[in-house]
Amino acid sequence: MNREQRHMDRIRKKRKRHIILFIIFIAVLIATVCIGLISYISTNVYQNEDEFREYADDELKKTSQFSVRGKTKIDYEYGRPISYVIDYGVCDNESIAVFRDQKIKEIKEKYQQDKNAEEESRAKRYEDQRNYRPLEHALILRSSVYESDKGVISLSIYESENSERKKDMEQDASMIYTYQFSAKTGKILIPQQIFSEKYKEICSEFFMKYFRKNYKKDELKDGWQDYVTAGENNFNKYALTDTGVTFFFDEGTVLDESRGVISAGIPEADMGTGLRNKILERYIDPTKPMVALTYDDGPGGGAETRILECLRKNGDVATFFYLGSRVAGNSANLKTAYDLGCQIGTHTWNHPVLTKLKPEQIQKQFDDTNAAIKAVTGEDPTAFRPSYGETNDTINKMSAMPVIMWTVDTLDWKSRDGKKIFEEVKKMKNLDGKIILMHSIYDSTADATELIVPWLKENGYQLVTVSEMIKYKTGEDPQKGQVYRTF
Repeated sequence: MNREQRHMDRIRKKRKRHIILFIIFIAVLIATVCIGLISYISTNVYQNEDEFREYADDELKKTSQFSVRGKTKIDYEYGRPISYVIDYGVCDNESIAVFRDQKIKEIKEKYQQDKNAEEESRAKRYEDQRNYRPLEHALILRSSVYESDKGVISLSIYESENSERKKDMEQDASMIYTYQFSAKTGKILIPQQIFSEKYKEICSEFFMKYFRKNYKKDELKDGWQDYVTAGENNFNKYALTDTGVTFFFDEGTVLDESRGVISAGIPEADMGTGLRNKILERYIDPTKPMVALTYDDGPGGGAETRILECLRKNGDVATFFYLGSRVAGNSANLKTAYDLGCQIGTHTWNHPVLTKLKPEQIQKQFDDTNAAIKAVTGEDPTAFRPSYGETNDTINKMSAMPVIMWTVDTLDWKSRDGKKIFEEVKKMKNLDGKIILMHSIYDSTADATELIVPWLKENGYQLVTVSEMIKYKTGEDPQKGQVYRTF
């Protein structure tokens, strides 16, 4: 073989090696892609709406401890990357159903905001990846309504937050929210209206024994006892049933976080004196600040209807000083105010300056107004506010009722501006023991009320009637003929 032939032979061998290496490279590349594709496809994360429904149904089965037997309605909302499933327990009470739907809406909106913010941050971290895709998130909600023979309707909303992690859907967190309502009025109840002062001590003794008996020592989380003491933050999530009280314990308190929210019941017999035989429809904490909203010149029309609806929705009361001449045409509002537990007072028959009238004329103002109010409510008015605030000792004695003036004049009759009326109230830095004057015949006052009521509650004030204020601030019932302005 000459030199040229040997050279050509080396070239052929070299090309052959290159071809073999290229084939190996392609094979490895194809294998890698296939493995990646198989890995991507081989996931327990739902890929479409049908798979999400299967996943959601499985998750709901895991939350059966937070459900009440009965009819339910399940809403599925499949989306990429956020999906929802909501199990609505049957609720025949319309106002509670509206309350529940609003709470669920708020939970959904917050969840969506949080996950969108997380995804935005994550997308920035992986913006260089060509195959980047958002992770899947699922919010599981279950609402249940419990009824008891104590006159209480309990609502629980269980929330489970789930996210894609390592090709599977895993729970990030679980929470539960509970609310209690009066079956009679639909108003929200606080623990003091349902339980006696010693209920937490009774619960603490019961659950200390309960958890030690029903769980092994290594199942109980270190420091679990802190969550079953009679402390202020414990035993605040519960639902009343026909057999007792079910209490809920947040994840990571008594048991490990992986166990999520847990529930445990205490029979009515074990609650003993801790559970009231009959709920208190109204409860006032004398140690907390209180304020009295008062409205003159009604009963009115649409404006007063809105004011009453605002009070009803917030579970609060006010004092209304009514003109007898207006009762006949607006008796429905008067009856509504009375049924809500508001105090009904008289503001004369037709708003005269009483100090300019003769004694018999003054007496007729009282008699006719009292009769008109009693015809609707079945009871006499319990307080008197003189028109224009003009009165004297003779008039006060003739009223045979406590005489109520005011501390804060909102000037609502003058400004006719809801925001300005609201600002007049906010000007008074400390409203504890104060009586606020407004008029229930103006739309602007209704606008103001819808701002004032939630603002007062957010700032720790209890809304009370004038007579309740007098009783708690002076230690005695209101006295006939005595003038009250502030406390």
